[in-house]
Amino acid sequence: MTVTTSAATAARPASLAGTLYRALWRWHFFAGLLTLPFLLLLASTGAIYLYKDTFDRLIDGHLLVLDQPVAPGQTTLPPSALIQAAGAARPDARPVSYLAPAAADRSAGIGMKTADGTAITLFLDPRTGGVLGSRADLAAPMMVVRRLHSLIIAGDVPNLLIEIAGGWTVSLILTGIWLWWPRGPKPAGKQPGGVLRIRTASRGRPGPAGRVFWRDLHAVTGIVVAPVILFLAVSGMTWSQVWGPAVRSAATDAGLGYPLGVWQAVPTSPVPTSALGETAWTLEDAPLPRSPATTSAVPDIGIDRARMIVETLGIAPGYKLALPQAPDGVYTAMVFPHDLAHQRIIHLNRWTGETLIDASYADYGPVARATEWGVNIHMGQEWGALNRLVLLLACLALIVMCGAAPVMWWKRRPKGRLGAPRQADGRSQARAAALMAVPAIIFPVMGATMLAALLVETILFLMRRRGL
Repeated sequence: MTVTTSAATAARPASLAGTLYRALWRWHFFAGLLTLPFLLLLASTGAIYLYKDTFDRLIDGHLLVLDQPVAPGQTTLPPSALIQAAGAARPDARPVSYLAPAAADRSAGIGMKTADGTAITLFLDPRTGGVLGSRADLAAPMMVVRRLHSLIIAGDVPNLLIEIAGGWTVSLILTGIWLWWPRGPKPAGKQPGGVLRIRTASRGRPGPAGRVFWRDLHAVTGIVVAPVILFLAVSGMTWSQVWGPAVRSAATDAGLGYPLGVWQAVPTSPVPTSALGETAWTLEDAPLPRSPATTSAVPDIGIDRARMIVETLGIAPGYKLALPQAPDGVYTAMVFPHDLAHQRIIHLNRWTGETLIDASYADYGPVARATEWGVNIHMGQEWGALNRLVLLLACLALIVMCGAAPVMWWKRRPKGRLGAPRQADGRSQARAAALMAVPAIIFPVMGATMLAALLVETILFLMRRRGL
C-alpha cells in the first residue's frame, strides 16, 4: 500500500510528539526518582521553619520572653552591665555581641564564644541582669531545622546535593507541565478528569483502585502548585554553594548588589560580614570596614556609647551589635526584620564613633533588592500569615505529590522490572535534552549532572541499537 505525501506529513508530527513525550517522561521519571527524598526533606523542614517564631516561643519561651514586659519609662541596664553579668555566669567564654530586645516583653542577649569556638547566647532580663538561661546557637531547635533543610548540618557534600536537587526540581516542574498539558480530543467513553479534576474510579470500579487516581492526584496537585514550587526552588538557590555566591558576586561587580561604592570609600579588612553570624544574603561577602589607627592613646568608645549612636540613627529594635574583634575592628549594628524597609547595617569607628557605613535595603542594587524580596517571601515573612499559609499548603502539596508518585509507579510497574519509560529515538532524546538545557545552563551544578546522565543515556541507546 502506498502512503500519500499528505498522509505521511500528517502522521509525522504525531509520531514526533509521541517520542518526544516518551523522552521527556523518561527524564521526568529518573529526575523524580533521584530527587524525591530531598524534596520530602525540603517540604517537611520548610513547612516547620515557616512558623519559626511560633516554635521559638513554644520551645524557648523561657529564654526569649520575660514574665512581665518592661514598663514604659522603666530603667534597663546598659549593655556593658549585661556583658558583665554574662561574663560572671560564663567565665569560660568571651563576649562578642549584644542582642537588643525586639519588644518590651523580650529578653536581651549576649553572644559569646567558648575557647573551642562554640557560639552561645546568654539571655538576660534587661532590667536586673538576671540570667534566664543559655543555648548554643547551632543547637537552637529552629536552627537545627534550618540546617537540616539545606543539609549543611551533614557537611558540604550533602549541601551540594541539595543544590543539585534544587536545579532538577526546576526541570521536574517544567517537564511535568509539558507532560500534563492536554493534547488532542478526549477519547470517546473516557471519564473526564486528569486535567483539573482527580478521577476516583478506574475502569468502572468505584474508589481509588487503580493508578489513574494516583496519576491524577500527582498531576493535578502539581499543576495547581507548580508556580509556587518553581518560585521556592529558584529563590532557595540563593543559599546554594555555587549558584548563590556566583550570582551575588556578579551582581556586586555589576553595581546591582550591595552599594560597592560606599564600601570602597572606607578602609576594609579581608573579613566578610558573614563572620559576624547570620546576615542578609546581599551582605554575606561584603568586607568589614577597619577603624583607622590613631596616633594618640584614644580609648575605645565602648559598647554603651556605640548603642547610643546606632539608636540615635534610628536602627530598628531587635538589632545585633557586634563588638570589635581586632585592634582595627569596628562596632557593627545590624538588623534584618520581617519588614525589608527596616533592614540595616551600621559600622562605627571604634575610636571615634564615626559612622563608616550606614546601609539599608533601599541602598541595595536592583538584583539585591529583588533577591532579598524573594528570600523574604521564601521564608514566609513578606505578607505575614497569608504568606506562610500559601507556602505551607505548597509544602503539603509537594509531600502529597512525593507520596503519590511512587504509588503510581508501583501500580504501573511490570512485575519484577523497574518499569521506567522506554528510551525514545536519538532525535527525540536530543530534542528533550535541548528543552532541558535552559535550567542546566542557569544552574551549572545541575547541568554537570545532566551531562553525566545524558552520557549514560547515549551509551544505553547505542548498546540497544547494536543489540548489546
